[in-house]
Amino acid sequence: MLIPSRITTEYPAADLKKEPGGGKVLRAVSAEARLQPLPPGARRDRAEPGPSGTWPSRRPLLTGSSSQYPGFASPGRQPAEYGHLHSLQALRGVAAVLVMLYHSGTLYAVHTGQVLWQNAFRAGFAGVDVFFVLSGVVICCAHAEDIGRPQRALRFIVRRSFRLLPVYWLVVAMKVLKDGASVPLATVLGAVFLVPVAQPYLTVAWTLSYELLFYTLFLACILLPWRRIAAFPLLALVLLPMLPFEGPADSPELQQAAHFLFNGHWLEFAFGVVAYGLLRRFGPPSPTASLLLVAAGVAAFGTAAVVGTRISQSLIGQFGLVAHDVAELHSNPVLDRSVHCFGLPAAVAILGLIALERHGRLWPPCQAALTWVGDISYSLYLTHGFVINTLLGVGWARDWIVRQPLLLVVVWGAALLLASLLHRLIEIPALRLGGKLSGRGR
Repeated sequence: MLIPSRITTEYPAADLKKEPGGGKVLRAVSAEARLQPLPPGARRDRAEPGPSGTWPSRRPLLTGSSSQYPGFASPGRQPAEYGHLHSLQALRGVAAVLVMLYHSGTLYAVHTGQVLWQNAFRAGFAGVDVFFVLSGVVICCAHAEDIGRPQRALRFIVRRSFRLLPVYWLVVAMKVLKDGASVPLATVLGAVFLVPVAQPYLTVAWTLSYELLFYTLFLACILLPWRRIAAFPLLALVLLPMLPFEGPADSPELQQAAHFLFNGHWLEFAFGVVAYGLLRRFGPPSPTASLLLVAAGVAAFGTAAVVGTRISQSLIGQFGLVAHDVAELHSNPVLDRSVHCFGLPAAVAILGLIALERHGRLWPPCQAALTWVGDISYSLYLTHGFVINTLLGVGWARDWIVRQPLLLVVVWGAALLLASLLHRLIEIPALRLGGKLSGRGR
């Protein structure tokens, strides 16, 4: 005879009727679930109670309970809860390391006049494309339930501000102190407020300008009081890259603004939003299909990285394009190789990774290390250039590294150490404070 306390993933709701007395227990748990109060605005789904015996409600993908998709547990393993997806955190770390390796090659060439390891890290810039797709997924997961609820706008602003700005402002201050009084005030103010310019004071800040405008579009979705049309501002992510406006030739400022607003990178945020929507609407695909998605995404991403300066027609044939030189593609935002050859494969792989982890099928051997790098990835992304520039700017250190480039491992270790300190001393307290001020934790 089953009792309610034994209703776990070992006894999915669909199989309870097969057990002695299971039907009676199922009816009792269902009746109890109907009596549970729902949060304001939530609807009760017509579904069976999940493995934990609770009735599933509509919640954000990354914050739902394990009963949101009942019966998905694999034998002997609990499915990952959407609030603790280590795969996304690990992927953040991988993206940050890719960008660090890319800048190691470029800054090494600047300081030494030599090419590092035959420019082996030239494709590392694609880590930025991964970041943009991840941002689209994560923001939707964290705030999808805020859409169409203007009363939650202030909470969104507080949480996003405390996530994005404290560490960034500290790194800007560190760079200003390093450069001395020669930095114009207008340059510093532009950096502080993330004004998009062709040559930002902090090199990686251009990506944060995109993040800030994406947050603004999402805030517009929250402020619209009609939930059925509240998500319409996100259509700008698809429409903006398709507009042909390039700005007047005699105005570099307007040309820069046009390049920022009508850039193909907006599609990468859209890919993340679509990936979230597919999982929210249809649930995770089967483990086999999820594995195929990951394999296809990684294969396409890797092929694009190996191809380097040429894009195979087979990779973009589905878009009705022909093979072009990278420079020609990059001059057109819609045909930007980053979008099709890195952003889209990243979205496909992310979709599969989330589904695999949700099925309890993703257990990487170095999960702890990857998750740790993911935790510090934002600080690492902001500070690695500062560390590399500083150490390569020291004469004796640069000479040693030129004689033995493997010493760059020490530079990378220093970047990881600084990022870890900033994460512990600045990021975590700022996130906690933002959670308290917004009335909700992370």
